Amino acid sequence: MKQEKEIEFAKLRFAYSTVKKFLEKEAREDIDSLKVKIAEDLSFYGDDNYDLLIRFVEKFELDYSNFKYDEHFHSEAEVANPAFILINLLKLSVWIPLKTIELLSFNNIKINKPSFSSPERKVTDMTFKDLLTWYIEGEYANSKEIKYKIKTA
Repeated sequence: MKQEKEIEFAKLRFAYSTVKKFLEKEAREDIDSLKVKIAEDLSFYGDDNYDLLIRFVEKFELDYSNFKYDEHFHSEAEVANPAFILINLLKLSVWIPLKTIELLSFNNIKINKPSFSSPERKVTDMTFKDLLTWYIEGEYANSKEIKYKIKTA
């Protein structure tokens, strides 16, 4: 069950704007949804997402004692595994010609292309909404467990 918390609109707007500006500066692209994922959508993998989170925590002086990095992201060693890289390069040499055929046919021909290898361990990633919740709370809290309600006078 979600915990409901009241928040002033001005505080929520300020938090949203602050975290959005931080993410847009780091990612060098516009953020248009609370559902934007750090690894999957913004391509922060391995050390990149780790460094991003360090800058986030330090800039806004947030408590990270409850945060479990391994639940959300793969480590650099998992992402940059030489075996995955070699296998994916080989798959890419097959994928590119097949994708080219699809594009030349204006996607009228659909071809099963090889999928790329990735670490087996499942992770949840983090969203803009997760960072926003962390910022508002001052300590890591799961955004799925908190619902903010605008405080009325």
